[in-house]
Amino acid sequence: MKWPLILLIFLAGAATPVHAQSGLHFARDAPITRFKQADIELMTKTLNRALDNGPDGVAQTWENPSAGNSGSITPGKDPQGRNDCRKARVENRHKLTQNVTDAVFCKVDGKWKALSK
Repeated sequence: MKWPLILLIFLAGAATPVHAQSGLHFARDAPITRFKQADIELMTKTLNRALDNGPDGVAQTWENPSAGNSGSITPGKDPQGRNDCRKARVENRHKLTQNVTDAVFCKVDGKWKALSK
């Protein structure tokens, strides 16, 4: 299961000043908390594909219509110019709820690891 990576993506998007003032009560409504294993697998596969081969600025999408879940990954250049890293905008949706997170990923031992927001 890819939960550590997914949890980091979720927490990076959740850690905004507005949310920090209200505690983590908002987290219960985040789309990823509604995802099933199939959604996590679709999102992770799309994330890896986008980071490996996706052109900068071009969204790669995933969708699980039966669950009402979807999202997109838009890769870009690493802000620090590292060749083995990329920035990505991760958007997740569950029905009418949406979350957007920007994160930097670097390839370590052949796997993408989220480094920061």
